[in-house]
Amino acid sequence: MEKVYKSKVAKWYLWTCISMTLAFVGSIYLSYKSTWVLLINVVFMGFCLWLMFDILLHTDYTIKGGILHIRCGFLFRMDLPVCKISEITHKSTILSSPALSAKRIGLRYGRKSWVYISPENQEDFIADIKSINPEITID
Repeated sequence: MEKVYKSKVAKWYLWTCISMTLAFVGSIYLSYKSTWVLLINVVFMGFCLWLMFDILLHTDYTIKGGILHIRCGFLFRMDLPVCKISEITHKSTILSSPALSAKRIGLRYGRKSWVYISPENQEDFIADIKSINPEITID
């Protein structure tokens, strides 16, 4: 069984991507006469835009064969055995994590380790995780 859950995307992240794209296009238009400014703009802002859209398009959580594969762009990948998850909690936080929304669920594994994710359909995600490991407590 393989089930993929895309990350819930907050409106502020979408607006940031759109405004960065408009700023990029506008700055190219304004700096077309200066080669160095144009080069620096394309390299740095282009890389930042690519990174933002890579994270937007490739943040997902896949349950496959008892393992939860967490991916956030090309920067973050984590394989978490579902049998190691001991607790699931609902949390609104802006801590750095592989999630594109502040409405997240926390997965506790090990004694003190947590990872926060934001699947679009949190109830189905929790039900699928719980069907693999019924000993998980939900807070």
